[in-house]
Amino acid sequence: MTKLIIAVGILVFIVIAIRVFELLVSGGRNSSKPKFQYARKDFIMTRAEHECYDALVAEMGTDYFFFPQIHLDAIVQPKDTRKDRLYAFRHINQKSLDFIACDKKYIRPLFAIELDDKTHSQPKRIERDIEVERILHGAGIPLIRIENRGRFDPKELAQLVQNGIAHFARQPQ
Repeated sequence: MTKLIIAVGILVFIVIAIRVFELLVSGGRNSSKPKFQYARKDFIMTRAEHECYDALVAEMGTDYFFFPQIHLDAIVQPKDTRKDRLYAFRHINQKSLDFIACDKKYIRPLFAIELDDKTHSQPKRIERDIEVERILHGAGIPLIRIENRGRFDPKELAQLVQNGIAHFARQPQ
């Protein structure tokens, strides 16, 4: 009888060990979860965003790198190290900006640009825009809002950006 209990115990141990090994190898993924399919997008920017990008690079590309569609969590981080840090991260991780300008030496974020189209007049979007502006202001990153008119004159756009940076510099931090 004792040999039978030992044999059953060893068998149970082997079954558990195999299952643990399978979980480790699969990274804990459950095979019953859906496997989503994805397709490559043809464009990462709208036509207006691309026009704006081209104008920015044409006039200011020697001074800055411009990156489109950057999420806030790529350029700011929560100041707290307490337990609410995860909540603070979740608050920003799904918000993105149309463009981030970085210096060319360190790829350090210097200012952000939002291209405001008609969606920015919707109540939820207004609330989101106010919060993004607050976050960036607190992090010391100017947010320059540009009205989306579809076509952009490079010199005029550069002047709007420079005015936005200068305005931010005059604001109390």
